[in-house]
Amino acid sequence: MNLDLSSGFAFADASGLHSFFLDHRMVHQQTSDALSTRFGGSFSTFGLSSSIAEESWLEMMQSQKGPTPQGLNDWLQIHALIHIQTYQVLNGAGTVAPDLSVVDFSKPAQFYDWMYVHSQMHDYEQSTLGLT
Repeated sequence: MNLDLSSGFAFADASGLHSFFLDHRMVHQQTSDALSTRFGGSFSTFGLSSSIAEESWLEMMQSQKGPTPQGLNDWLQIHALIHIQTYQVLNGAGTVAPDLSVVDFSKPAQFYDWMYVHSQMHDYEQSTLGLT
């Protein structure tokens, strides 16, 4: 599954964000399954399904006000750790993935920058695992 198809939604687009969250969970599960097959062991997707994070993200975009609520901050931290783990498994210890835990979704420029970097991470992971 190509996450790019649902990553291009506009800032503060509620239906776009809902589609993204659903597709995003499926892409992470596909990646987790591929990592487990290739490297053995378990690769968690726990915490990626969070209606609290999704609602907080949308509220931040619509109000264009911060700070980031704790539920969304928790989701960002968990999500970033999953990408860091994946990046290290694919590239070896000591490599550094982009930090996807730091973003202010109340600011359009930060939203679009984060979505771009995030999409690039998924493209890299999917390509490296032969999923594209």
